[in-house]
Amino acid sequence: MINPVLRTLGTKRTRDLRSPDVIGQLFMLLMLVVIAVGAGVGSALTVALGATAFVVSGGGILWSRLSLQEVKYEASLSDTHIFVDDEVNITMTLENRKPLPVPWVQLIEFVPSGLLPMESDDARQRAGLQPLESDRVRRRAYAGGSELVETTSMSAYERVRFHHPVRAMHRGHFRLGPTEMRSGDLFGLFGSIRRDQGSMLGVTVYPKIVAIDGFFMPAARPFGDVLNRNTLIDDLSRPKSVREYRPGDPMKRIDWKLSAKQGELTVRTFDQSVSNDVVILLESATVDTAWHGYKYDVLEGAVTGVASIAARCVELGYRVGFVGNGVRPGRGVLSVIPPGDGSTHLRSILEALAFVHPLSFLPLEKLILERGFHALPSGSSIVLVAGLLREGVVNYLLEASGRGHNCMVIWVGRESAPQVTGLRVLDMREQFKLEGDVEDFLFSVEDAAQEERSRFSRPASESFS
Repeated sequence: MINPVLRTLGTKRTRDLRSPDVIGQLFMLLMLVVIAVGAGVGSALTVALGATAFVVSGGGILWSRLSLQEVKYEASLSDTHIFVDDEVNITMTLENRKPLPVPWVQLIEFVPSGLLPMESDDARQRAGLQPLESDRVRRRAYAGGSELVETTSMSAYERVRFHHPVRAMHRGHFRLGPTEMRSGDLFGLFGSIRRDQGSMLGVTVYPKIVAIDGFFMPAARPFGDVLNRNTLIDDLSRPKSVREYRPGDPMKRIDWKLSAKQGELTVRTFDQSVSNDVVILLESATVDTAWHGYKYDVLEGAVTGVASIAARCVELGYRVGFVGNGVRPGRGVLSVIPPGDGSTHLRSILEALAFVHPLSFLPLEKLILERGFHALPSGSSIVLVAGLLREGVVNYLLEASGRGHNCMVIWVGRESAPQVTGLRVLDMREQFKLEGDVEDFLFSVEDAAQEERSRFSRPASESFS
């Protein structure tokens, strides 16, 4: 389903001495001087040429001013939440809402590096297609992004749509823009420009989920083929909720009063006396010191591991929690998510994983003690996914094991898995490693955004409102 309008051109105007309007006015002033000089020396040809140039420039300026008036631009997406390697369609709509035709208009939409337009040569090569000779999509290597460029003409009250499929190449949240729209007079002598410095229109890309059907923990075994959920006994002193009757439900669990009131059989559910909670910890640190940078492949492998384990737990019906010290807060994204079940709860974990960054605001063990204690129910299993084991996290897991938690470590670092006395460390680098050349993924989104901000800092004759 296409999202509603998220961006519309405004009519606010700004000018400076370099804008086309000011240059045109100076040219018209010069033509008046030419006409006056021609009339003074009695040269009819000079007067005629000056008058013609004056009229043409005046008409061009007027047309360029009116060209983008009442021209509305809308951008929408076929989906706002997708997974890595999924495709989403960008719909760009131009509408001329005035009786004056627009001889030409060029629309330039910047697509960030995490989204790859399928018209580009490298994307088509990935899909086994021949490269295109068209220049509709222009790669911008210095900013790590692409430009969707469309040029068309519009008659009075005409609406034009362009569709561009893009593929999600990296997890994260990617906003479209900046956007630029250009137009001008019939002869192309004078032009108008409108720019949008930013947009709320964006795509959240979830990390890839890898199938790990044979993965299990040695003691409580909350994963794997030997799981038997019937051994968990419902605690009748811990009522949970009510739901509709299903074949096989005990008759003693039916709430007859509520069933008579609602007109359908309803049963009461209870919490289980044995904990089936799994809390997944994500260590976002990949190097000992922050100023040494970070290992992109290690971080992405850890994120993929958390997403895959969480999906496997939900598939088996377990309640899953998440604690990550690299989640950038905001937009309702949480770094601590208490255990829950169902696809909706899994989506909240994937949402948090999409916003994981290499710089953590708190050490993981400190985050758990200060903010995540409520996310670790008694008897729950703890799974740490990390490419770097710090002493503080190891000590916390050892203490948690002494309190009855079943703890294990999933190793995704570049080096061989370390040996830790008292903890089971499982090397899963092969399962969660990145596909392709790691160097292709090493880029800085912040640097690209800064480059775009500097590019669009030059003055414009018109601006988005």
